[in-house]
Amino acid sequence: MNLEFFIYDSPGFKRFLRDNPHENGEVKFLESVLEEGMNAIDIGGYIGVTTVVIAKKIGKRGKLYSFEPVPEYFNILNKNISSNGLKNVKIYQLAVSDQIGMANFYKNNASSSTVPQAGFHKSRVNATTIDAFLQDINVKRIDLINMDCEGSELFVLKGAEKTLRRNKVKIFCEIHHPLLRNLGLSVHDLVEYLRELRLQVHSVSLDDLTRDDNFEECDYIYAYS
Repeated sequence: MNLEFFIYDSPGFKRFLRDNPHENGEVKFLESVLEEGMNAIDIGGYIGVTTVVIAKKIGKRGKLYSFEPVPEYFNILNKNISSNGLKNVKIYQLAVSDQIGMANFYKNNASSSTVPQAGFHKSRVNATTIDAFLQDINVKRIDLINMDCEGSELFVLKGAEKTLRRNKVKIFCEIHHPLLRNLGLSVHDLVEYLRELRLQVHSVSLDDLTRDDNFEECDYIYAYS
């Protein structure tokens, strides 16, 4: 991704989205399900594309909590939030999982995850769960969770069980099939878990952003109460 610092709605950012179908698809889908005044969580904030888009869409009445554990990405994320004049975002240099404490983290170029991968640099990062985090900051209502967790999606969702049971949450989650397989999992484990929590779950194709049940090849899943 040839982007680091950017201004939302600038010609440069619009050109970047036109040239990058992956990020453009994410932005279009998020904008289609976000509403002003929502409380949202962005997991895997990276340098801030989805964070900034979500914050702009939910407006001043909304609140966004964005998580990015990698220090260099976190610093860029912070600068992009500041340069876009966003006051409704709080960012946290934390990984999100199903356990609280220190966690192994693996990074290579623009890819990072709690899932072990050959050739990736290993470090230790602080981790939390969504349930524990929201309890700590005394926030009870969450309307949307955006996730780019590179294989650790099920752990994140299990750490959010109380939140998902208590709220009518929309979940937009990128699916990394090879990394799920590295853990002995598949997208169907995520779908089954979410359906057990009485959420409707659909696959989303990056090509046309249609919602269906083709989970074997999906780029994302979208779940909602």
